[in-house]
Amino acid sequence: MLLLLFSSLVLASHAELYTLEVYTANRDWADTDSTIFVSIVGSKGESSGHKLDKAWHNDFQKGKVDTYSIHVEDNIGNLKCIRFTTADFDAWLVEKVIVTPEGDRDYYFYNVDGTLLSSDPADNAESSLKLCSQGTETYYITTKTSTENNAWTDNIWAKMTITGAKGTTQTGYLDNRGSNDFMKGEDDTFTFPGMKFVGKIKCIELEVEGNDMWKFDYIEIHCDRYRSPFYFQNDKNIWLSSNIQEGENSIKIC
Repeated sequence: MLLLLFSSLVLASHAELYTLEVYTANRDWADTDSTIFVSIVGSKGESSGHKLDKAWHNDFQKGKVDTYSIHVEDNIGNLKCIRFTTADFDAWLVEKVIVTPEGDRDYYFYNVDGTLLSSDPADNAESSLKLCSQGTETYYITTKTSTENNAWTDNIWAKMTITGAKGTTQTGYLDNRGSNDFMKGEDDTFTFPGMKFVGKIKCIELEVEGNDMWKFDYIEIHCDRYRSPFYFQNDKNIWLSSNIQEGENSIKIC
């Protein structure tokens, strides 16, 4: 009996509390009623799946943030990734997740590919979605929307890949919740913590998923280590849209 009690105390001492802020994308059909499980992936292993569900609460609604507390009994080491799984057919689009191990810093996980979570083969989705931490750098991205007619948009869903002398890093969606981004002639700044430091920025690549049109004049980027901004001009006057009749779905500027 004493040995069992001691063993239980030892296992309990390894238990770690993780707080998760889960951001469902703020776009049509992003929400779900599916049952979602999450596991924590560390340098020493992966936890079992934990069901994300709060009593008397409608989880994973469009544009909403849900907070959960997860206890992991095993010693999985340093936090690296998280994994969402579902056996249900109602697709879900998670935008990002902020994970805070008890007594530690925040870790940021972006859905950089915009992957849907679903077990339905017709959804063009994955039933297991792994999101990994990229680093600790914060990038500030400012876009200048053109003053041309129809240059503004409220349905573009842009993501960015930033390439520098030390590699690449990828953002989630450029979206300030509660704000009308990409208005005609306006500047918008998007902040992305938890990114990889890529050194001096050489190129950027924008990809869009929305079928509305958008045109920007320039994009300015800086990070905490390089306060002087890097500028990228839309010199070729390219319009962006996932509708090929209205523009290009991606643009790369170096």
